[in-house]
Amino acid sequence: MTEQLTGRERVNLALNHQEADRIPRAESFWPETIPIWHQQGLGPNEDVADLFGYDILGAGWISHEARPGFLQTIEETADWWSRLDGNGAILRYWKHKSGTPEHVDFTVKTRDQWEAHKAQMLAQPPGSRVDVLSALRRMYEAQAKGRWFCWTGVEAYETAKDVFGHLGLSYIMADDVAWAKDIFDTEAELACAVLDHLEQSGVRFDGAWIYGDIAFNHAPFFSPKMYRALIKPAHIRQIAWFKARGLPVIYHTDGDFRLILPDLLEAGVDCFQPLEAKAHMDLRELKPQYGARASWMGNIDVTVLLTNDRARIEAEVAAKLPVAKAGGGYIYHSDHSIAPGVHWETYQFLMELVDRYGSYA
Repeated sequence: MTEQLTGRERVNLALNHQEADRIPRAESFWPETIPIWHQQGLGPNEDVADLFGYDILGAGWISHEARPGFLQTIEETADWWSRLDGNGAILRYWKHKSGTPEHVDFTVKTRDQWEAHKAQMLAQPPGSRVDVLSALRRMYEAQAKGRWFCWTGVEAYETAKDVFGHLGLSYIMADDVAWAKDIFDTEAELACAVLDHLEQSGVRFDGAWIYGDIAFNHAPFFSPKMYRALIKPAHIRQIAWFKARGLPVIYHTDGDFRLILPDLLEAGVDCFQPLEAKAHMDLRELKPQYGARASWMGNIDVTVLLTNDRARIEAEVAAKLPVAKAGGGYIYHSDHSIAPGVHWETYQFLMELVDRYGSYA
């Protein structure tokens, strides 16, 4: 197939393991990256997504907080501030750079506190949790530009972690199965209620790109047995919202999640992103292993891109894209997000390589 296709057509073909004119592409960036690129030659009014023909546009992010939008500063210095958020979490943020906030404390710690938090969560109207007008604008933009329009939101483990922290949530999962199930089921219920609200408001998606970091660089944060008993039912429930409408699902998790990859497929995931190379994820091994059961998105090593060494970057792309694109089933993305240390000229070179090695012509 050599004719020019829309991004929507490319993504749908890739997710159905069919070849298009080229591989679809999308990208994520650290907040500092684009402003630095404007200093390195990117035009002030130029849109990177338009320049490089990204094929995916997302919208509809849902706030899962008991008090959506609540933020109270607890402590502040010249470099950082500690804030209490709508989940009851106290987090420390750097003022002048982005990054994962430091977990200071979580105020929801007991079952009774959870019940009060849960009641407050479920009492909030769905419209308070999502910007419907923004989602509609993004939908019209995607349609105008021919892009695949997806719901971008989070899943139950990620949202529960924001209430209890990784450690607190792990204790609950180990010590109180019924409570853990209730937590994950509640988070999935809330997401589906807001998705219903988006649909009733006229928003129509082509699929989902669901975020939930459930692994570190050697394994998931929990055993496969624990995943199946506690989290998988909530994943199935949330993913089923899209499956009932015949829509595919991309699932984002950092880390090495191979131990539960088959379970995620059973839950309804169609495509996995971003496939962190430094966490031992390699689509050259995964794609032959899973065949047409799964599609893949990412795996271009950001640590290689950060060297700004063109020979090393071409070697990375040349080693992976020909395998990734064969027979469809692949969408280009870095294996995380593009950091500000990747130079603007380097990224332009990378996109030239994606054009060259990602073409089906």
